[in-house]
Amino acid sequence: MNINLKYEGDRALMSIDGFLNSDNAHLFQEKLDEVLKSDARMLDLDLFQCKNISSVGIGKLLLFYKDFIGKGGDIEVVRSSSTIYDLFAMLKLNQLFPVNLE
Repeated sequence: MNINLKYEGDRALMSIDGFLNSDNAHLFQEKLDEVLKSDARMLDLDLFQCKNISSVGIGKLLLFYKDFIGKGGDIEVVRSSSTIYDLFAMLKLNQLFPVNLE
């Protein structure tokens, strides 16, 4: 898995390429912690190249979401593969934040 994180003003742009699972979720957590500590008010997630997200990755995203909105932030999945889109819809994560397909 590869995670790219950059900032544009008060927006954090994170893209994930590969499989997000229990073996590498700590890397995802490190990037989320970095965003949380930054001045970013918006996290744009690009999951188009993400092949799958395990329950551990989903859990880390949900905990981050809770903390991030608590400090006035917001999240949007700006692109996702159909697999990720269907997973987020099934888990009703699209009711917490926008999830866009491709």
